[in-house]
Amino acid sequence: MSLSDPQTAVPSPSLTETGFVAPSEQDILSGRLSDVNIALGGTANPALNTPQGQLALSDTAVLGDAFAAMLALFNGVDPAFSSGRMQEAIGRIYFMQRRPATPTTATVQAVINGAGQTISAGTIIASDTSGVQYATTAPVTLPQSATVSLDLACTTPGAIPCPAKSLQLYQGGLGLASLTNPAPGSMGSDAENRTDFETRRRNSVAANSRSQNASLMGALLELDGVTDAYVMDNPSGNATTISGVAMEPHALYVLVEGGAENAIGQAILAKKPPGIATMGDRLVTVQDTNPVYAGNSPSYTFRYDRPQPVPVTVAVTLEQSDSVPSDALTQVQNAVMGVLQSGRYRARMGGTLYASRLSAAVDALGDWAEVLSLTLNTDSLTNQTRLRLPINQLPTVTPATITVELV
Repeated sequence: MSLSDPQTAVPSPSLTETGFVAPSEQDILSGRLSDVNIALGGTANPALNTPQGQLALSDTAVLGDAFAAMLALFNGVDPAFSSGRMQEAIGRIYFMQRRPATPTTATVQAVINGAGQTISAGTIIASDTSGVQYATTAPVTLPQSATVSLDLACTTPGAIPCPAKSLQLYQGGLGLASLTNPAPGSMGSDAENRTDFETRRRNSVAANSRSQNASLMGALLELDGVTDAYVMDNPSGNATTISGVAMEPHALYVLVEGGAENAIGQAILAKKPPGIATMGDRLVTVQDTNPVYAGNSPSYTFRYDRPQPVPVTVAVTLEQSDSVPSDALTQVQNAVMGVLQSGRYRARMGGTLYASRLSAAVDALGDWAEVLSLTLNTDSLTNQTRLRLPINQLPTVTPATITVELV
Protein backbone atom coordinates (compact mmCIF):
# COMPACT_ATOMS: atom_id res chain seq x y z
CA MET A 1 0.00 0.00 0.00
CA SER A 2 1.42 3.43 -0.95
CA LEU A 3 0.44 6.90 0.18
CA SER A 4 -0.97 7.51 -3.28
CA ASP A 5 -3.28 4.50 -2.99
CA PRO A 6 -4.37 4.19 0.67
CA GLN A 7 -6.44 1.17 1.71
CA THR A 8 -8.82 0.68 4.63
CA ALA A 9 -11.31 -1.90 5.76
CA VAL A 10 -13.70 0.83 6.94
CA PRO A 11 -16.75 0.97 4.60
CA SER A 12 -17.08 4.18 2.61
CA PRO A 13 -20.07 6.51 2.97
CA SER A 14 -22.20 6.96 -0.13
CA LEU A 15 -24.48 9.58 -1.62
CA THR A 16 -27.46 7.78 -3.11
CA GLU A 17 -30.75 8.89 -4.66
CA THR A 18 -32.31 8.69 -1.20
CA GLY A 19 -29.59 10.78 0.44
CA PHE A 20 -26.35 10.45 2.37
CA VAL A 21 -25.71 6.96 3.80
CA ALA A 22 -22.97 6.45 6.39
CA PRO A 23 -21.66 3.07 7.58
CA SER A 24 -22.75 1.95 11.02
CA GLU A 25 -20.38 2.51 13.91
CA GLN A 26 -20.10 -1.26 14.36
CA ASP A 27 -18.86 -1.58 10.76
CA ILE A 28 -16.46 1.32 11.30
CA LEU A 29 -15.08 -0.33 14.44
CA SER A 30 -14.63 -3.68 12.69
CA GLY A 31 -12.81 -1.97 9.83
CA ARG A 32 -10.50 -0.04 12.14
CA LEU A 33 -9.66 -3.16 14.15
CA SER A 34 -8.73 -4.87 10.88
CA ASP A 35 -6.60 -1.90 9.80
CA VAL A 36 -4.77 -1.80 13.15
CA ASN A 37 -4.21 -5.56 13.10
CA ILE A 38 -2.63 -5.38 9.64
CA ALA A 39 -0.48 -2.41 10.70
CA LEU A 40 0.81 -4.39 13.71
CA GLY A 41 1.76 -7.49 11.74
CA GLY A 42 -1.50 -9.42 11.79
CA THR A 43 -1.22 -10.88 15.28
CA ALA A 44 -2.70 -8.06 17.38
CA ASN A 45 -5.18 -8.86 20.13
CA PRO A 46 -8.57 -7.41 19.00
CA ALA A 47 -9.90 -6.95 22.56
CA LEU A 48 -11.22 -3.44 23.07
CA ASN A 49 -9.47 -3.03 26.42
CA THR A 50 -6.04 -3.31 24.76
CA PRO A 51 -4.13 -0.24 23.46
CA GLN A 52 -4.92 -1.18 19.86
CA GLY A 53 -8.57 -1.68 20.78
CA GLN A 54 -8.70 1.73 22.41
CA LEU A 55 -7.18 3.31 19.28
CA ALA A 56 -9.82 1.64 17.11
CA LEU A 57 -12.59 2.86 19.44
CA SER A 58 -11.26 6.44 19.33
CA ASP A 59 -11.06 6.36 15.53
CA THR A 60 -14.62 5.01 15.40
CA ALA A 61 -15.88 7.87 17.57
CA VAL A 62 -14.10 10.46 15.40
CA LEU A 63 -15.47 9.02 12.14
CA GLY A 64 -18.94 8.55 13.64
CA ASP A 65 -19.09 12.19 14.72
CA ALA A 66 -17.85 13.38 11.32
CA PHE A 67 -20.42 11.28 9.45
CA ALA A 68 -23.19 12.50 11.78
CA ALA A 69 -22.21 16.11 11.08
CA MET A 70 -22.25 15.41 7.34
CA LEU A 71 -25.69 13.81 7.63
CA ALA A 72 -27.00 16.85 9.52
CA LEU A 73 -25.55 19.11 6.82
CA PHE A 74 -27.20 17.19 3.99
CA ASN A 75 -30.54 17.07 5.85
CA GLY A 76 -30.25 20.79 6.55
CA VAL A 77 -30.47 21.55 2.84
CA ASP A 78 -34.01 20.12 2.75
CA PRO A 79 -36.64 22.55 4.15
CA ALA A 80 -38.59 19.56 5.50
CA PHE A 81 -35.75 18.68 7.90
CA SER A 82 -33.66 21.82 8.30
CA SER A 83 -33.34 23.60 11.63
CA GLY A 84 -31.24 26.25 13.30
CA ARG A 85 -28.66 28.00 11.18
CA MET A 86 -29.35 25.86 8.09
CA GLN A 87 -33.05 26.71 8.23
CA GLU A 88 -32.23 30.40 8.56
CA ALA A 89 -29.97 30.12 5.50
CA ILE A 90 -32.91 28.75 3.49
CA GLY A 91 -35.04 31.59 4.86
CA ARG A 92 -32.58 34.14 3.48
CA ILE A 93 -33.44 32.96 -0.03
CA TYR A 94 -36.99 34.18 0.71
CA PHE A 95 -35.70 37.35 2.44
CA MET A 96 -36.91 35.96 5.76
CA GLN A 97 -35.45 36.03 9.25
CA ARG A 98 -36.47 34.02 12.30
CA ARG A 99 -38.85 36.00 14.44
CA PRO A 100 -37.78 36.84 17.98
CA ALA A 101 -40.07 36.45 20.98
CA THR A 102 -43.07 38.80 21.00
CA PRO A 103 -44.72 40.36 24.06
CA THR A 104 -48.15 39.70 25.47
CA THR A 105 -50.51 42.59 24.69
CA ALA A 106 -53.56 43.75 26.61
CA THR A 107 -56.19 46.48 26.41
CA VAL A 108 -56.94 48.22 29.70
CA GLN A 109 -59.74 50.54 30.74
CA ALA A 110 -58.34 53.39 32.83
CA VAL A 111 -60.05 56.05 34.98
CA ILE A 112 -58.72 59.54 34.12
CA ASN A 113 -57.83 62.19 36.72
CA GLY A 114 -55.58 64.33 34.49
CA ALA A 115 -57.29 65.04 31.19
CA GLY A 116 -54.98 66.49 28.54
CA GLN A 117 -51.86 64.91 29.99
CA THR A 118 -49.65 63.03 27.51
CA ILE A 119 -48.19 59.60 28.22
CA SER A 120 -45.21 58.82 26.03
CA ALA A 121 -44.70 55.49 24.28
CA GLY A 122 -42.90 52.90 26.39
CA THR A 123 -44.17 54.25 29.72
CA ILE A 124 -44.82 51.49 32.24
CA ILE A 125 -48.33 52.00 33.55
CA ALA A 126 -49.50 48.55 34.66
CA SER A 127 -48.27 45.40 36.35
CA ASP A 128 -49.71 42.10 37.53
CA THR A 129 -49.48 40.53 40.99
CA SER A 130 -46.18 38.83 40.16
CA GLY A 131 -44.52 42.08 39.14
CA VAL A 132 -44.64 41.61 35.37
CA GLN A 133 -44.86 45.09 33.82
CA TYR A 134 -46.82 46.49 30.87
CA ALA A 135 -46.04 49.64 28.91
CA THR A 136 -47.83 51.84 26.38
CA THR A 137 -47.21 50.95 22.74
CA ALA A 138 -47.77 54.49 21.40
CA PRO A 139 -48.00 58.06 22.74
CA VAL A 140 -51.38 58.81 24.31
CA THR A 141 -52.98 62.16 25.14
CA LEU A 142 -55.69 61.61 27.73
CA PRO A 143 -59.09 62.81 26.43
CA GLN A 144 -61.63 65.03 28.17
CA SER A 145 -63.61 62.04 29.41
CA ALA A 146 -63.91 59.89 32.50
CA THR A 147 -62.21 56.83 31.06
CA VAL A 148 -59.82 55.83 28.29
CA SER A 149 -58.89 52.57 26.57
CA LEU A 150 -55.13 51.93 26.32
CA ASP A 151 -53.20 49.29 24.40
CA LEU A 152 -50.27 47.90 26.41
CA ALA A 153 -47.46 45.44 25.76
CA CYS A 154 -45.58 43.35 28.30
CA THR A 155 -42.00 44.56 28.80
CA THR A 156 -40.82 40.93 28.93
CA PRO A 157 -41.16 39.16 25.56
CA GLY A 158 -42.52 35.62 25.46
CA ALA A 159 -45.62 33.57 26.20
CA ILE A 160 -46.67 35.30 29.44
CA PRO A 161 -50.34 34.81 30.40
CA CYS A 162 -52.46 37.84 31.24
CA PRO A 163 -55.83 36.74 32.67
CA ALA A 164 -58.78 39.14 32.81
CA LYS A 165 -58.67 41.68 35.66
CA SER A 166 -55.07 40.78 36.51
CA LEU A 167 -53.53 44.20 35.81
CA GLN A 168 -53.39 47.21 38.09
CA LEU A 169 -51.93 50.74 37.95
CA TYR A 170 -48.15 50.59 38.32
CA GLN A 171 -47.33 54.23 39.13
CA GLY A 172 -49.03 57.54 39.80
CA GLY A 173 -48.49 60.95 38.24
CA LEU A 174 -49.59 59.85 34.78
CA GLY A 175 -53.09 61.31 34.84
CA LEU A 176 -54.67 57.96 35.68
CA ALA A 177 -56.50 57.09 38.88
CA SER A 178 -56.83 53.33 38.29
CA LEU A 179 -57.02 50.73 35.56
CA THR A 180 -57.90 47.12 34.86
CA ASN A 181 -58.05 44.76 31.89
CA PRO A 182 -61.65 43.52 31.49
CA ALA A 183 -60.60 40.79 29.02
CA PRO A 184 -57.59 38.47 28.90
CA GLY A 185 -54.54 39.76 27.07
CA SER A 186 -53.33 38.28 23.81
CA MET A 187 -50.48 36.04 24.84
CA GLY A 188 -47.11 36.70 23.25
CA SER A 189 -44.94 34.05 21.70
CA ASP A 190 -41.50 32.62 22.24
CA ALA A 191 -38.85 32.90 19.55
CA GLU A 192 -40.05 31.25 16.34
CA ASN A 193 -39.41 27.50 16.38
CA ARG A 194 -38.50 25.22 13.49
CA THR A 195 -42.07 24.23 12.62
CA ASP A 196 -43.49 27.76 12.65
CA PHE A 197 -40.58 29.12 10.61
CA GLU A 198 -41.09 26.49 7.90
CA THR A 199 -44.86 27.12 7.85
CA ARG A 200 -44.24 30.83 7.35
CA ARG A 201 -41.73 30.13 4.59
CA ARG A 202 -44.32 28.08 2.70
CA ASN A 203 -46.95 30.79 3.22
CA SER A 204 -44.55 33.47 1.99
CA VAL A 205 -44.86 32.10 -1.54
CA ALA A 206 -48.44 33.39 -1.66
CA ALA A 207 -47.26 36.81 -0.47
CA ASN A 208 -45.50 37.37 -3.79
CA SER A 209 -48.81 37.49 -5.68
CA ARG A 210 -51.43 40.25 -5.76
CA SER A 211 -55.22 40.66 -5.76
CA GLN A 212 -55.88 37.40 -3.93
CA ASN A 213 -56.94 36.89 -0.32
CA ALA A 214 -53.96 34.59 0.18
CA SER A 215 -51.68 37.32 -1.20
CA LEU A 216 -52.76 39.77 1.49
CA MET A 217 -52.79 37.15 4.23
CA GLY A 218 -49.27 36.03 3.33
CA ALA A 219 -48.05 39.65 3.37
CA LEU A 220 -49.67 40.30 6.77
CA LEU A 221 -48.09 37.19 8.29
CA GLU A 222 -44.68 38.53 7.23
CA LEU A 223 -45.06 41.80 9.18
CA ASP A 224 -43.04 42.30 12.36
CA GLY A 225 -45.10 41.59 15.46
CA VAL A 226 -47.93 39.82 13.63
CA THR A 227 -48.70 36.49 15.27
CA ASP A 228 -51.81 35.62 13.25
CA ALA A 229 -53.91 36.93 10.37
CA TYR A 230 -56.98 35.96 8.38
CA VAL A 231 -58.49 37.41 5.20
CA MET A 232 -61.82 36.61 3.56
CA ASP A 233 -64.34 38.40 1.35
CA ASN A 234 -68.01 38.44 0.44
CA PRO A 235 -68.20 38.32 -3.38
CA SER A 236 -71.99 38.57 -3.46
CA GLY A 237 -74.07 41.72 -3.63
CA ASN A 238 -75.98 40.79 -0.47
CA ALA A 239 -75.07 41.00 3.18
CA THR A 240 -74.42 37.53 4.55
CA THR A 241 -72.80 35.69 7.45
CA ILE A 242 -69.56 33.86 6.76
CA SER A 243 -67.71 31.88 9.44
CA GLY A 244 -69.78 33.58 12.12
CA VAL A 245 -69.12 37.14 10.89
CA ALA A 246 -71.73 39.47 9.36
CA MET A 247 -70.17 40.38 6.00
CA GLU A 248 -71.08 43.48 4.00
CA PRO A 249 -71.70 43.12 0.24
CA HIS A 250 -68.58 43.03 -1.95
CA ALA A 251 -66.37 43.62 1.10
CA LEU A 252 -62.94 42.41 2.18
CA TYR A 253 -62.52 41.48 5.84
CA VAL A 254 -59.01 41.64 7.30
CA LEU A 255 -58.20 40.32 10.78
CA VAL A 256 -54.75 40.86 12.27
CA GLU A 257 -53.31 39.94 15.65
CA GLY A 258 -50.27 42.06 16.47
CA GLY A 259 -48.30 44.30 14.15
CA ALA A 260 -48.10 48.06 13.63
CA GLU A 261 -51.12 49.91 12.26
CA ASN A 262 -49.29 51.64 9.39
CA ALA A 263 -47.58 48.41 8.28
CA ILE A 264 -50.97 46.69 8.15
CA GLY A 265 -52.37 49.55 6.06
CA GLN A 266 -49.44 49.39 3.63
CA ALA A 267 -49.93 45.64 3.22
CA ILE A 268 -53.63 46.14 2.43
CA LEU A 269 -52.76 48.87 -0.08
CA ALA A 270 -50.16 46.70 -1.79
CA LYS A 271 -52.15 43.48 -2.04
CA LYS A 272 -55.91 44.05 -2.11
CA PRO A 273 -57.75 44.42 -5.45
CA PRO A 274 -58.55 48.07 -6.31
CA GLY A 275 -62.11 49.24 -5.72
CA ILE A 276 -62.96 46.59 -3.10
CA ALA A 277 -64.38 47.96 0.15
CA THR A 278 -62.89 46.91 3.47
CA MET A 279 -64.77 46.39 6.73
CA GLY A 280 -63.88 46.37 10.42
CA ASP A 281 -63.80 48.56 13.52
CA ARG A 282 -60.24 49.84 13.06
CA LEU A 283 -59.28 52.60 10.61
CA VAL A 284 -55.84 53.18 9.09
CA THR A 285 -54.89 55.81 6.53
CA VAL A 286 -51.81 55.25 4.36
CA GLN A 287 -50.26 56.99 1.38
CA ASP A 288 -49.39 55.33 -1.91
CA THR A 289 -45.68 56.12 -2.24
CA ASN A 290 -45.25 54.65 -5.72
CA PRO A 291 -42.77 56.90 -7.62
CA VAL A 292 -45.16 57.07 -10.57
CA TYR A 293 -47.16 59.73 -8.68
CA ALA A 294 -44.09 62.04 -8.65
CA GLY A 295 -44.81 63.61 -5.27
CA ASN A 296 -48.59 63.82 -5.69
CA SER A 297 -49.41 60.55 -3.92
CA PRO A 298 -53.02 59.73 -2.99
CA SER A 299 -54.01 58.50 0.47
CA TYR A 300 -56.43 55.69 1.27
CA THR A 301 -58.31 54.77 4.43
CA PHE A 302 -58.88 51.09 5.08
CA ARG A 303 -60.80 49.20 7.73
CA TYR A 304 -59.59 46.11 9.54
CA ASP A 305 -60.22 44.25 12.79
CA ARG A 306 -58.38 42.86 15.75
CA PRO A 307 -59.71 39.48 16.97
CA GLN A 308 -61.58 39.30 20.25
CA PRO A 309 -59.74 37.10 22.77
CA VAL A 310 -62.04 34.36 24.10
CA PRO A 311 -60.85 32.51 27.23
CA VAL A 312 -60.95 28.74 26.79
CA THR A 313 -60.85 26.38 29.76
CA VAL A 314 -59.29 22.95 29.26
CA ALA A 315 -60.73 20.53 31.83
CA VAL A 316 -58.68 17.35 32.24
CA THR A 317 -59.78 14.37 34.32
CA LEU A 318 -57.10 11.81 35.19
CA GLU A 319 -57.35 8.47 36.93
CA GLN A 320 -56.16 8.66 40.53
CA SER A 321 -53.22 6.39 41.35
CA ASP A 322 -50.13 6.26 43.55
CA SER A 323 -47.94 6.91 40.50
CA VAL A 324 -49.40 10.36 39.81
CA PRO A 325 -46.55 12.81 40.58
CA SER A 326 -46.94 15.83 42.84
CA ASP A 327 -46.36 18.19 39.89
CA ALA A 328 -48.99 16.52 37.68
CA LEU A 329 -50.87 19.81 37.20
CA THR A 330 -47.75 21.61 35.97
CA GLN A 331 -46.82 18.78 33.62
CA VAL A 332 -50.31 18.67 32.13
CA GLN A 333 -50.39 22.44 31.72
CA ASN A 334 -47.02 22.42 29.95
CA ALA A 335 -48.10 19.58 27.64
CA VAL A 336 -51.32 21.32 26.62
CA MET A 337 -49.66 24.71 26.16
CA GLY A 338 -46.96 23.06 24.05
CA VAL A 339 -49.62 21.99 21.54
CA LEU A 340 -51.59 25.25 21.54
CA GLN A 341 -48.74 27.77 21.46
CA SER A 342 -46.86 26.70 18.34
CA GLY A 343 -46.84 24.32 15.43
CA ARG A 344 -49.55 23.08 13.16
CA TYR A 345 -52.24 22.75 15.84
CA ARG A 346 -51.69 26.03 17.70
CA ALA A 347 -54.71 28.07 18.74
CA ARG A 348 -55.44 30.61 16.01
CA MET A 349 -58.22 32.45 14.22
CA GLY A 350 -60.34 30.18 12.07
CA GLY A 351 -58.74 27.07 13.55
CA THR A 352 -60.39 24.15 15.30
CA LEU A 353 -59.24 22.93 18.69
CA TYR A 354 -59.54 19.16 19.10
CA ALA A 355 -59.61 17.65 22.57
CA SER A 356 -58.16 14.41 21.18
CA ARG A 357 -54.89 16.14 20.20
CA LEU A 358 -54.50 17.63 23.66
CA SER A 359 -55.36 14.29 25.27
CA ALA A 360 -52.64 12.61 23.22
CA ALA A 361 -50.08 15.12 24.49
CA VAL A 362 -51.13 14.43 28.09
CA ASP A 363 -51.06 10.65 27.54
CA ALA A 364 -47.47 10.97 26.33
CA LEU A 365 -46.39 12.24 29.76
CA GLY A 366 -46.18 8.67 31.07
CA ASP A 367 -48.09 5.66 32.28
CA TRP A 368 -49.44 7.68 35.20
CA ALA A 369 -51.31 10.05 32.86
CA GLU A 370 -54.47 8.03 32.20
CA VAL A 371 -56.88 10.54 30.67
CA LEU A 372 -60.50 9.77 31.51
CA SER A 373 -61.83 12.90 29.82
CA LEU A 374 -60.65 16.19 28.35
CA THR A 375 -63.12 18.90 27.35
CA LEU A 376 -62.95 22.45 26.02
CA ASN A 377 -65.14 25.16 27.52
CA THR A 378 -65.95 28.85 27.00
CA ASP A 379 -68.49 31.10 28.70
CA SER A 380 -71.12 30.01 26.16
CA LEU A 381 -69.96 26.49 25.24
CA THR A 382 -69.28 23.66 27.67
CA ASN A 383 -67.94 20.11 27.48
CA GLN A 384 -66.81 20.43 23.88
CA THR A 385 -64.52 17.86 22.29
CA ARG A 386 -64.12 20.05 19.22
CA LEU A 387 -64.17 23.85 19.41
CA ARG A 388 -64.37 26.25 16.47
CA LEU A 389 -65.13 29.89 17.20
CA PRO A 390 -66.30 32.61 14.81
CA ILE A 391 -63.44 33.80 12.65
CA ASN A 392 -63.11 37.12 14.52
CA GLN A 393 -62.54 35.43 17.88
CA LEU A 394 -59.17 34.16 19.06
CA PRO A 395 -59.22 31.19 21.47
CA THR A 396 -57.00 32.07 24.42
CA VAL A 397 -55.65 29.36 26.71
CA THR A 398 -53.29 30.04 29.61
CA PRO A 399 -51.90 27.68 32.26
CA ALA A 400 -54.43 29.18 34.68
CA THR A 401 -57.33 28.01 32.47
CA ILE A 402 -56.11 24.40 32.40
CA THR A 403 -57.53 22.35 35.27
CA VAL A 404 -56.80 18.81 36.37
CA GLU A 405 -59.10 16.58 38.44
CA LEU A 406 -58.10 13.18 39.80
CA VAL A 407 -60.87 10.60 40.02
